[in-house]
Amino acid sequence: MIVNKSMFPLTTGFSVISKMQDQFAQLQMQLGTGVKAQTLSEMARDLPVSLSVRSRLTTISGYNASIEQVDLRLSFYDNALTRLDQIEGQARNSAVQGQYGSNNINMATISSLSKARLDEMVTLLNSDVAGRYLFGGSVTDKAPLPTTTELLDGAGGRAGYKTVVTERQMADLGASGQGRLTTTLATLTATDPATVNLTEDGDHPFGYKLSTVSAVGANIGIVSDFATTPADIEFTFPAPPATVEEGDSVTLGFTLPDGTETQVTLKAVSAANANGSTNEFVIGSDAIETATNFETTLKNTLKETAESELRAASTYAAAQNFFNAAGEPVLRVSGADPYTSTSLRVATKTDTVMWYGGQTAAVSAVGMGRLTSARAAETVTLTENIPVSSAHGFQISGVTSSVTNAGALTATHTPGDPASMSVAFDDTFALTAGDSVTVTLTEPNGTSRQVTLTAVTGKAGPGQFTIGADEAESATNFEKAMIRSVTEAAAAAEGNPRQSVTAAVEDSGRVAYGMQANESGYLRMMRSMAAMTVETYPEITNATDPNSVDLDPAKLRFDAMARRQQLELSEGRNAERGSIELITMELGIARAGIQAAGDRHTNYKAQLDNLLSDVETVSKEDVAMEILALQTRLTASYQVTSMVSQLSLVNYL
Repeated sequence: MIVNKSMFPLTTGFSVISKMQDQFAQLQMQLGTGVKAQTLSEMARDLPVSLSVRSRLTTISGYNASIEQVDLRLSFYDNALTRLDQIEGQARNSAVQGQYGSNNINMATISSLSKARLDEMVTLLNSDVAGRYLFGGSVTDKAPLPTTTELLDGAGGRAGYKTVVTERQMADLGASGQGRLTTTLATLTATDPATVNLTEDGDHPFGYKLSTVSAVGANIGIVSDFATTPADIEFTFPAPPATVEEGDSVTLGFTLPDGTETQVTLKAVSAANANGSTNEFVIGSDAIETATNFETTLKNTLKETAESELRAASTYAAAQNFFNAAGEPVLRVSGADPYTSTSLRVATKTDTVMWYGGQTAAVSAVGMGRLTSARAAETVTLTENIPVSSAHGFQISGVTSSVTNAGALTATHTPGDPASMSVAFDDTFALTAGDSVTVTLTEPNGTSRQVTLTAVTGKAGPGQFTIGADEAESATNFEKAMIRSVTEAAAAAEGNPRQSVTAAVEDSGRVAYGMQANESGYLRMMRSMAAMTVETYPEITNATDPNSVDLDPAKLRFDAMARRQQLELSEGRNAERGSIELITMELGIARAGIQAAGDRHTNYKAQLDNLLSDVETVSKEDVAMEILALQTRLTASYQVTSMVSQLSLVNYL
């Protein structure tokens, strides 16, 4: 500041000195603190920038806190999944067909070892981090699973898995122990052929289901009917002088309750060469005697196989019923007498322990949302699975069609339990490109989804089916397209378990890391561990001959159980959706995502910190120079003002 005539009048000079004193005080404060201002009002034109940068830094701090929390949970998931993978491998190696151990030690210990693994698995799935349970999807305030004891033994009058297994085995084996199959011997006289009928005892999901039959030798007549329900097979034994020859055999194929297949073979032997094996039948002196021996052998073989293959299949079928998957209800044998039951029923929370209590999808892409398709000639049907559950799977609400030539197809909706729809094609009226069928499916929450299939003349794309050369081909094409489209609708309704829990880690991105304990990888382990826990392998005396050369039935049962565990926990399932391996990979991607977001925040924060420093802080060296300059000007101003204030005519003269 230059002291000149502008200092006059005197009041103006005092005002300028006061402003310099204020500036001097401000510079001293800046020199001492390193910041430009002590209050927001002193920020002047830098205030908007300061507020904006500080707001952004606060947001980044929130994202970093979220990233830190998610990273902690992902670390827990990583440890848990690593241990679960180890348990899966140990279980897979603990029970191997034919490896019974010294003095059958493997058979004796497999149950207790499986229970220990099951208990550890339940503990892992019920673990929490800071009071937040991580394997129940968005349900984080309670453990997703009951205790191991409750799962196996039940609680409060509600049945556990052991009860469900017992009921299922009774229903599958039947009172006779023949797997719900009955035999009938029909004879006339010793000079006539004799027949043995093998028949399923009703239309139900239990026991053996006849699937195939074949014979070696042309001496046993076989007539089978697998298309009707119940299926049956008739065996005819020739009348003398024709006879069954030694070496002739019959092989029967069965579908078991868990969906697996098994076979038994009955061999014809002479009395001299019989060695007491369960599957041998002695050639008699006439058709009646041969047929009688065949029926006896058939019954004994059915009973022996029932104690191994069928019982193991029943145990695993009970595991599928009790440890329900997403979109499926818990099922139990219906009726007061399981031996004669003809259906399954939906279990309730009041009579059965529900194994999983976390978040879950009500509709699953597996099994088309509890719908089944079928085709008979030119008619395609879609039916709800029984037993029907209003809380699980799609309900068929209606079907409509739009056709150019009336009668080219007829779409019909049949309400009820179960509801169904059918589409019948008729070649009398030709299909036209653009003709369509729309099926309305309703989810348990009331949401409706429409699946529309449109006829085309060329290659069919999504939502289309190709018009065939005749009504049967059109029906076949329509069914394939319907299965594909309904499965896609079910997948959309099911959603992704990972999306059940998400966290914001940056403005334009969220990380999804939800976990549900009923995903397929965990589910297969739960079913297998529980099945191996409840099954035992007592020595069973051969029903026909205690000195039989047949393999010990207990070992046959162990082999059947071991084979199923190997199948359930096979490495070949690693690529399935929901497997532990795929979940681990998905969480690895999530972790990489939050780490990348964290790195971006770190770099951005450094830039914002520099900008904020430029706006809010000062260089002490520059301030010191300003203070020296101001001090010089202020001193000069004091002197001039003092001199001017003392001016008078006398002093002037």
